[in-house]
Amino acid sequence: MDFQTLSQVIQELSELLNNARVERVLQCPEGGLYLLLQRDRKKYTLLLSPDRSLPRMHLVSEKPRSVGTPHPFILTLRSLLAGVRLKSVSLLNADRIAEMRFARSSEEQRLVFELTGSSANLFFLDTDLRIVAAYYPVPLTEQARRTLLPGAHYALPRKRTDLAPDTPLPVAGEVLSPNKRAEVFYARLAGEQHLSRLRSEVGAAIRKAAARIERKRAALAADLASPEHADEFKEAGALILANLRNLKTGMDHAELMGYDGSMAFVKLDPKRSPSKNAELKFKAYKKAKAGQQIISSLLQDAVEEASYLSDRLDSAGKAEDASALNAVRSELAARGYLGEKRLGTGKGKASPAKKVSGFRTVVHRGWEILVGSSAAGNDYITTKLARPDDLWLHAEGLPGSHVLVRNAKRGEIPAEVLMKAAALAAHYSKGRNADKVPVAYTRARHVKKPKGAKPGLVTLSERKTVMVRPEDGLSP
Repeated sequence: MDFQTLSQVIQELSELLNNARVERVLQCPEGGLYLLLQRDRKKYTLLLSPDRSLPRMHLVSEKPRSVGTPHPFILTLRSLLAGVRLKSVSLLNADRIAEMRFARSSEEQRLVFELTGSSANLFFLDTDLRIVAAYYPVPLTEQARRTLLPGAHYALPRKRTDLAPDTPLPVAGEVLSPNKRAEVFYARLAGEQHLSRLRSEVGAAIRKAAARIERKRAALAADLASPEHADEFKEAGALILANLRNLKTGMDHAELMGYDGSMAFVKLDPKRSPSKNAELKFKAYKKAKAGQQIISSLLQDAVEEASYLSDRLDSAGKAEDASALNAVRSELAARGYLGEKRLGTGKGKASPAKKVSGFRTVVHRGWEILVGSSAAGNDYITTKLARPDDLWLHAEGLPGSHVLVRNAKRGEIPAEVLMKAAALAAHYSKGRNADKVPVAYTRARHVKKPKGAKPGLVTLSERKTVMVRPEDGLSP
């Protein structure tokens, strides 16, 4: 928070909150605290956030949400400030340091907020300016020139002279008060930071799972590409049968001439007869061949998993809000790819993700077009909502949204509607940045979901393809 903005906010707070009574102290869900104050029967909520990536102090208009276990600093303020009057709000040292003075009987206590970027901190001081509580306790080190621990005497930081020039907060629209302008600006900025952080966390979790699946796929592919072990068992069994007269029980190996004239070294079980050794070799051959079939099946599963995760990564990249990202995360957690802790919400038990629609709807020239926004949404519109004569579309060979054109009257779908739906399917796929994208389309009756397949995975018994330019957005 720059000095000019903070000065204007503090000036307004001084006018509004002088002699206001502290009603409650609440933990802010994103860190920091809310002071709930009342003056002349009017209620105010003051946010003090020492978030070191975005420290800020201003009134907020929305009712604060309660959260779980409060920070120890908040517990201290609750015990010392309930019912106390706020006497003044001001800046210290002509710097980004706000001081709030409270009158408690004959004593005066102070709440000092240093809004100084990466070293932002909150302190509660007694009458003698000793620290009662610190939001971020700081012991004395070579890097920290001040001891900022309970019991230590509070000293102002050295004033910085290398601050960047102040710039007005870029809030468009009507003229707003300093606190309202700060609230609007920082709410948007904090939302963008939270979304970026959450997108990064979800993306990193998906990429970690995808890397694990890729290692598994590579190992299975290598095993599948090495079928010679099975053939070796078969050849050894045949050689033993062809040389039964030259073999006897008790031999642990034999050098036998192969069919190409070269000598082959064959291991034998000395406790078994030659014919029994041949039988064991053929059993090993059958087992190895069966193993190849299992590996092939596991490899196909790994390929499908990799495709599914690629699709989820694409959905996370396109998610427009935290609810959509948490929906992707919850879907992955339900399938066992991620842990149970909800990303972006801190430690502790996860609260349920807000329910979001699995698809979007757009009406174009009177035709309803559904666009899946998640694998579950794709699955829902394809397997639950689609009717045989609806038109189904998907970017050819690319992870992306299922698109469905509803055809309640079972008539011919106009070419411009087809092209609109295809353009949406292209845009809401991994090829959205390409100049043109091939999009497969067919009647929904030709789309089937294999038994046990993951959400969004389908097979087509009939299809056509059209090349389209991806269309940005869902506007009709």
